[in-house]
Amino acid sequence: MSRENKNEAVAAVHRKKILESAGRLFSEKGFEAATIEDISIASGYSRRTVYAYFRSKEDILHSFICEGLSELSGAVRDIVSRETDFEKRCREIFDAMGEFYRNYPLAAEIINGFKPSEMSEPSEAAKRIFALGEEINDTLVGFVSGGIASGNVRKGIVPELTVYILWSEISAFYGLVQSKGEFIRKRFSFSETELCEYGFKQIFGSIFK
Repeated sequence: MSRENKNEAVAAVHRKKILESAGRLFSEKGFEAATIEDISIASGYSRRTVYAYFRSKEDILHSFICEGLSELSGAVRDIVSRETDFEKRCREIFDAMGEFYRNYPLAAEIINGFKPSEMSEPSEAAKRIFALGEEINDTLVGFVSGGIASGNVRKGIVPELTVYILWSEISAFYGLVQSKGEFIRKRFSFSETELCEYGFKQIFGSIFK
């Protein structure tokens, strides 16, 4: 590994550690209440070092969202490319999105409130977030279209609209799991796995042939 590549690798480790610490703080205290000083203490880096990697608290938040979406995009592309049963891949996509909502709850909340129609002059970070979301949607649209062609998805399904609806339903489901999961599991004597399986069948069952 060249010196330049080594420096980039080290920088990536430092950035990730700062982002992880910031993500926990944003979830615990809220974005407005968390400060750069809080992030500095939580990550173990000086304020100067934090600013060496990020321009502002907003930059940290946007970078955190982009990291989560990049991970999700990579996971979805990997799942879709597998030569396995269509329904099995649907379940893996459902689980990957659940992992995103568990690891990046604030990012998920912000993305759900993201309104492209109001982005008259979006920042570069906002453009990146939007582009990653579109990248994931495009992958899923191709997957659903392939399901129609293979006979696994009902005819008459509109792939792009279906992806938007699935995203909304999955988001609402995992929000429910986070807020009322324990109550629901006790009420219906479900394990977390059983609850997720039920949610998956309810959501994705609407498109299966």
